[in-house]
Amino acid sequence: MKSCLLAAWLTLLAPMAQSGAETFLCVGERATGFNWTGAGWQVGEVNASDRIFVVQPSSTLDDYTVTRMGDAAPSHYCPVLRRPDASLLLFCGGLGNGFTFSSKTLRFQENYGIGYTNAGDSNANRPYLLIGKCIRLELRGSVR
Repeated sequence: MKSCLLAAWLTLLAPMAQSGAETFLCVGERATGFNWTGAGWQVGEVNASDRIFVVQPSSTLDDYTVTRMGDAAPSHYCPVLRRPDASLLLFCGGLGNGFTFSSKTLRFQENYGIGYTNAGDSNANRPYLLIGKCIRLELRGSVR
């Protein structure tokens, strides 16, 4: 199932290839979080396997977007930071809801916590931390 979704997603991305810009596919490996039981918060499991993201340059190349597989719009917008070795470093969002990524290590993490602090007790607001690894995609297609 994942391979079919991946193939479909890559087909859609091919026309979006940008000259000289890197695109990455990131897959969640481990996650942890908290669940609201109705009486209190307990450590709970978060499914990492359905957390697949495409990290790609925006149309301006001044920032990157992070889009979760199956979502119509990006969940994170990230300013471009380059290290002295030219590797890409992204800090997207903030402490309440964020995504960090390094093209040097090809690792990422996503966190959500703001709902817990500002919205009350429910599983709709459950905090979590997700970690995973990425690969570079070599997209072929027209340059916009």
